[in-house]
This record gives sequence, structure tokens and C-alpha cells, in this order.
Amino acid sequence: NNYLCASMSAYASDYGSQAYWDERYSASDGSSFDWYQNYKTLKPHLEPFLKIDQEYEILIPGCGNSSLGADLYDDGYINVTNIDVSEVVINQMNDKYADREEMEYTVMDARNLEYLPDSCFNLIIDKGMFDSQLCSEENIPNVTAIMKEMFRVLKPGGIYLCVSHGLPTTRLSYLNPKGSNWAVEYKKAPKPPVESGQEVSGASDHHFIYVCKKGIGKA
Repeated sequence: NNYLCASMSAYASDYGSQAYWDERYSASDGSSFDWYQNYKTLKPHLEPFLKIDQEYEILIPGCGNSSLGADLYDDGYINVTNIDVSEVVINQMNDKYADREEMEYTVMDARNLEYLPDSCFNLIIDKGMFDSQLCSEENIPNVTAIMKEMFRVLKPGGIYLCVSHGLPTTRLSYLNPKGSNWAVEYKKAPKPPVESGQEVSGASDHHFIYVCKKGIGKA
């Protein structure tokens, strides 16, 4: 995973730190930024699982300043809960999208979703949060805790959709550990053009979308 983390940023080891994200968002100009895929490019991969229904609930962990939640809301999927460890960005997003009344932005750690009940979400969309924790100092305990919490808060048959730059050989053992009750499939998604025109040397031209379906029973 050293290469994969290095390909994200020279500061990838800080990606698991709340202080790093608070500082980063404090210095931002308030514009949106989407890791890996934006809603337009991700939508075809989400549509098989999306449903416009008053009981249909979506969770976006590590939401950052992505417009994904607002984009989903504007398409009719209004029960969206966005969480992030950074209080700075949550305050920014609450102000920015105050007009979308049914959508929530809450300070919460994906490793410990203590305020969320069991089996309450139909779909969880993770764009880069899992990768960032895999690059943190306590990476194995962190991603293990994340997967347990994702499983707990999903309804039976619910989907945890994880967008990653990591190859299956570097991700499946964490996403679907031995003895777990996930059914995991994956597919490739072409990378959108990088705005700066720069790309890491030797990097793949695809992202990987891991579709993790919750079984019935224990994680």
C-alpha cells in the first residue's frame, strides 16, 4: 500500500488526522471538490441501487466538501446523511446547502457511528474515505472498525459502495475479510480528466468501484 498512498499525496500519512482536514478546509475557498469521481461520472454505477422513496436512506461518510450529497438531493434522493470528522467542513457545508432541508451534515467519525442506529441505511457511498484511512498510521484497526460500522448501519441487503484507486489485490482482504458476511463485486471506472493535467507516473487510468452487499446475520 505504500505506492498507493504515495500516489494520493505527499502528505498521505496525514489523511487519517482530523487536524489535517480541519486545517485543509479552513484554507479552502469554499468551492466543492470531488475525490476520484464526480456525480456525473459515478451516477451510472449508482443507479442500479438508487430508489426514490421516503424510506430510502443514503449515507456519505467522509463527505468533505464534495457536492455529491446535494447532487443526489437535486435528483430526488432527499434522505441523505453526510458525515465527516472535520467540524470545519461540516459547518461550511451546512451553510452552503441550508436550503436542502431534508439533507443532514453531521460531525461524526466513520470508525464509531455511535449516534446512528443499526440497519438504517440502504446505500453508503464512500469516495476516498476508506483509502485515506488505509493510509493512516493506525490503518488496519481503522479500516477494520470502518467495515464493522458500515455493516452495522446498513439494512440487510444494503450496499456499501466504495470508490478506490486501489487494485483488488490491495483492497479485497480489507473489504471482505475471512468470516465476514459481505458479498463483494468490483468493476473499473475510467478516471475523469485531472483538472491540473497532472497524473502520478505509472498510475492506473481507472478507479475501482467495490460493491459490498450486506448479508443477513453477523459481520
